[in-house]
Amino acid sequence: MGLDAGTRFPELELEEPATEAALRRILRARRPDVVHVQELTGLPSSVLEVARHESVPVVMTLQDYQALCPTLKLYDSHGEICLRTQPGAECVICCRDAPADPVVMRGVTTAFEIERVTARLPARTRAAARHALTRVAQAVGKPGQPSAGATSGGADRAAEYQRRRDVNLDRLSRVDALVAMSSRVAEIHAGLGVDPDVLRTVPLTLAHLDRLSPRVIAEPPAPVRFVTLTGAQSEQKGAQVLLAAAEALQAVGHTRGYVIDVYGPVDSGVRGGLERLPAVRLRGSYAGAEEIGSVLDGADVGIVPSVWEEALAFVGLELLAKGIPVIGNARGGIPDYTIPGQTGWLNRSCGGAELAEIMAGVIADPGQVVRLNRSIRERRDELVKPLERHLDELDEIYADAAR
Repeated sequence: MGLDAGTRFPELELEEPATEAALRRILRARRPDVVHVQELTGLPSSVLEVARHESVPVVMTLQDYQALCPTLKLYDSHGEICLRTQPGAECVICCRDAPADPVVMRGVTTAFEIERVTARLPARTRAAARHALTRVAQAVGKPGQPSAGATSGGADRAAEYQRRRDVNLDRLSRVDALVAMSSRVAEIHAGLGVDPDVLRTVPLTLAHLDRLSPRVIAEPPAPVRFVTLTGAQSEQKGAQVLLAAAEALQAVGHTRGYVIDVYGPVDSGVRGGLERLPAVRLRGSYAGAEEIGSVLDGADVGIVPSVWEEALAFVGLELLAKGIPVIGNARGGIPDYTIPGQTGWLNRSCGGAELAEIMAGVIADPGQVVRLNRSIRERRDELVKPLERHLDELDEIYADAAR
C-alpha cells in the first residue's frame, strides 16, 4: 500500500473479496485468452488464483520483488540485501513507517485518472480542472479502509508477513509464465522458492530507447564528463557510494580532468557533501524521455551505483542507447548489460572506493571511452531492443501459456 514504505496490512495483499469479485465478473464477461499481470501493487495476489480458477492462463512480469518483499527491494533495515527465507520479523521492522491507510496507492490512482480525464479538455481549462479535481479527491472520505488500530502486535505481525511470503511463493509457482526483467531477478525468485520452470528471463524495454541516436566519441574526452541520472536519489540508488567515490577522488588529488553531473533528486544525506566538491554539478531534474537525449549529449561515461538488487535499471540502457559506456554496480540486472571490455566497467564490490578507482583509471586513460563507445555502437542491435521485438517475445510467451 505504501510502495517502498511497505504495508501495515500484509493480509490485505493476499486476499480482498471485492477485488476478487470484480475480476471474476470481468473474466466471465470478456473471456480473455491470457491475463497479463504487469504489477500487483494495489492488488491482492489472490487475483492470480481467480484467473486460474476461471481457467484463464496467467502471465506475470516481475519488475521488482513486490510479491516477496512488502517494501519491493529486498533491502533490509540494516542496509543489506535481504535473502531471508523467514523474513517475517524483519518485515515488521522494515514496514514500521508504512502509511496507516492506502494513501500512496490511492494518490497514484486518482492522479492518473485526473490526468486522463483532463487531457480531453481544452488546453486553457486543463490546469484549473486538474486543480479542482485534485482538491475534491483529497476531500473525499475513505470508507472501508482498515484502521491503524486493527494491526496486531509483535509475533502475530511477524507471522502475517511470513504468511504473505509463503502464500505468494506458492501462487507465483502456479502462474503459467513469470517474465523476469533480468537474469538476477529470475535467480533470486528461484532461490527463494519459486518454481524455476515457470520463470522466463526477458529484459523489458522502453519505446524511446530505439529513438535515441548514439553519440560518436572519436577523441579521448577532456575533461571526462561523468553523469548519473538517479544515482544520488536514495541510499538504495547509490547516493552514499557516489559521494564516497567523489570524495575519494578529491582526497587523492584528482581536482581536474573530469566533472560529475548529477541529475534527478538528491538525497538530503549526501546533498551537502556533494555541493562541497568542486567537480560535482547538481543539475536537477529533467523531463524524462523528452529530454534524455539532450542531457546525454553532454556525457562521456555513465554511473549506475545502485546497491539494491535493481531489477534492470533502465538508466543504464538509456546510456548505452546513446553510445555512452557505463560504470555499473554488480547488483540486480546491471551486470546483464555492463560487460567489462565491451560496454563499460563493473564495480564488483559495489562500494565507493572501487568506483573511485575505476573513475581514476578513466581520467588517466580517456582513450578507453573511445574504444568502448565504438564497441557499444557495433553491438547496438543486441543492447537496444525495439519495442516491436519485445512485443513479439511476449506474443510467443502468450501463445505458449495458452496451449
